[in-house]
Amino acid sequence: MSSSSAGGTTRLGLLAEAGLLAVVAAGVLLDSRSYPGSLAEGAPGPAFFPRLLAVLLMGCAAWLAVRAARQPPESDPGRSRGNVVSAAGAGRGVRLGLGAAWIAVFLLAWPRLGTVLSVPLLVAGLMWLTGERSRLALIAVPLGFAAFIYLVFMVVLGVPLPSGF
Repeated sequence: MSSSSAGGTTRLGLLAEAGLLAVVAAGVLLDSRSYPGSLAEGAPGPAFFPRLLAVLLMGCAAWLAVRAARQPPESDPGRSRGNVVSAAGAGRGVRLGLGAAWIAVFLLAWPRLGTVLSVPLLVAGLMWLTGERSRLALIAVPLGFAAFIYLVFMVVLGVPLPSGF
C-alpha cells in the first residue's frame, strides 16, 4: 500500500469518526428535547448536561473533520511519541472486542470498586489497547481523569459517585 493511499484511508477514517460523533450528538440532542429545561429558576435542569455533551461531541466532530481536511496524504498519523503503529485488519477487530470486554468488566466492577479506583483502570486499559505505551501517560492521564471526574461531580456539582470500598 502506498503512503498516499494510506493517508487517504486515514483521512477517510477521520471523516467516518467525525460523522459518527455528529450522529451520536444529534441523537443526544433529539433525546434531550423531552427533558425539562430547568426544575428551579437559575439552576440547570435535566436537559443541561446531555445538551452540553452534545455540543462537546459536535465540537469534537468538527475538529476531526478539519483535521482530516488538513491531513497530508504522505503523513503517518498512527505513529507518535509513546505510541505504536496500529495493526490493520483482524488486529483491529480483536482490539475492538477487547475494548468492549474491558468496558463490560468496568461496568461490573464500578459499583464494587467505586469511581476513584475503577475509572483509572478503565482509562489506562483503553489507552493501552489503542496503542499508548508511555508509562508516564498510562499513569498520569487516568489519574488526572479520575481527579477531574471527582472534582467536577463531587466538589462542584455535589453529585455522589459510587464509592466502592
